[in-house]
Amino acid sequence: MKRIIDMVDTLGIIGLSKNSGKTTTLNAIIDLYQNLRIGLTSIGLDGEDLDQVNFLPKPKIFVKRGMVVATASGCLEASKVNFQVLEMTRMRTALGHIEVVEILSDGHMVIAGPTTNKELNQVIRLMKKRVDKIFIDGAFNRMTFANIESIDAIVLAAGAATSPIMSQTIDQTKMIVDFFNLKKSYRLEEIPLESLIIQTTFHQASFDDKKITTMKHAFTEINDKIDWIYIKGAITPRYIEYFTKKMMMDFTLICDDPTKLLIEQEHFLNLKKLNIEVSTIHPCPLLFVTINPFSPSGNHYDEKEFKEEMKKAVNVPVYNVLKMEEENV
Repeated sequence: MKRIIDMVDTLGIIGLSKNSGKTTTLNAIIDLYQNLRIGLTSIGLDGEDLDQVNFLPKPKIFVKRGMVVATASGCLEASKVNFQVLEMTRMRTALGHIEVVEILSDGHMVIAGPTTNKELNQVIRLMKKRVDKIFIDGAFNRMTFANIESIDAIVLAAGAATSPIMSQTIDQTKMIVDFFNLKKSYRLEEIPLESLIIQTTFHQASFDDKKITTMKHAFTEINDKIDWIYIKGAITPRYIEYFTKKMMMDFTLICDDPTKLLIEQEHFLNLKKLNIEVSTIHPCPLLFVTINPFSPSGNHYDEKEFKEEMKKAVNVPVYNVLKMEEENV
């Protein structure tokens, strides 16, 4: 596992669901780098004392002396960890302004990073001046990071908390892995200003908004074959449902980056049935999947079976970070 991460300067860790083992994965990755200066932040709030959904204790992020952390001032005040402020920002959160600090003593703490993509980009730039590697903890149910070009790669944590049915968790994991395996779009080299672009064999139409009504009106005036459609920002189920209802087939759907595909398994399968290829302007590799066979609800999976079935389903390495010595990582 370490050999894979060694090639990456800025790594994002995301979870398939709450209690998927994301924070445990992050702590395990931090342990791999005892001799490097590590930067750490999150998108939103994570590492709470109690899980805010089921109020069970949850693992905190373990920070070590020498690390550089960007978190809200309220988290720093509540922490028992010693630190030195390196930079105070004007970025506001519900827990105070974001501060960049150097950790002076080991311990657990809550990380509440910037809440917007733009501010996360700024924090990454601030920390890159001071550290060797940056790890970014993605908040629950929030796959979207800053403009993905700021992130070199992603790690996905998948756990039994996602569903009591193991096959459903594996199918959902495979879908996310497939998102991050999308081909780069060479039709568009950078994110356009327009919200919606429809390219046909002979014409191109651009629009300032991406409403379904705008798309419907555009299609009434199109007589030739659609080559590709670009949709800015989040691509939600309503677009796929519209394509399915109208039986629109055999074109390329272009997104900004893999995190903008906010769709479910059924919509992803419908895209395949319609022979709609999805490509992305900013690809981002997903390095590996970590598994957590335990669920707070008690719907645990058999660890060996979960790992073996996950390995069959995805084309990236699969690890259980709580058994790292056995994994020989």
